[in-house]
Amino acid sequence: MTEQTHLYLLGGSAAYSVYADDFVTASGGSEARIVALVQTREGWERHKAEIVDPWKQRGVTQYEPVVPDEEGALDKEVAIAALNNATGIFIGGGHTPTYHQLFATEPIRAIIRAQYRKGIPVAGMSAGALISLEKCQLTPDETGKDCMEIVEGLHLAKGFIIGVHFTEQGTLPEVLDTMRETRTRVGIGIDEPACVICE
Repeated sequence: MTEQTHLYLLGGSAAYSVYADDFVTASGGSEARIVALVQTREGWERHKAEIVDPWKQRGVTQYEPVVPDEEGALDKEVAIAALNNATGIFIGGGHTPTYHQLFATEPIRAIIRAQYRKGIPVAGMSAGALISLEKCQLTPDETGKDCMEIVEGLHLAKGFIIGVHFTEQGTLPEVLDTMRETRTRVGIGIDEPACVICE
């Protein structure tokens, strides 16, 4: 039986303080053990404070990043162990194809989905939000291809498409193209200070 699930889709980093109360509470409050899935060690160090400070302000002391090595390879055993011990999972933002390849493919995808079904909350910011859904769009700017590519996401939520940085980067055309391509009737534009919560 599936537990109550909590998925937080952040439009941008300006939403870090917006979702934190709900996310930290769902993760166990001050006893939370949050795993942050990020695409590079350098990116984690650069953005660590803005990511974790809202958690720390709410009493969280246990958090750890899962990042690939300098060659871009992920230690899957380390990642799986961290995810299995997590009471909350955060997926960062950046290059969506990289996030998809690292965290929305097997075996990591299956672990995230299993944890989510057990009631472990998942939060995704920007690219992390995009890969959380059933269908994920990869834009030509990111892939270097001539057209948008639609790939399977984590399947944590389905039935709708999202656009992140919606007003700020004008992603309405991308959302409409993805809806048309996937025959999805619902699209949600998420501005950078906003968070969509799916329960």
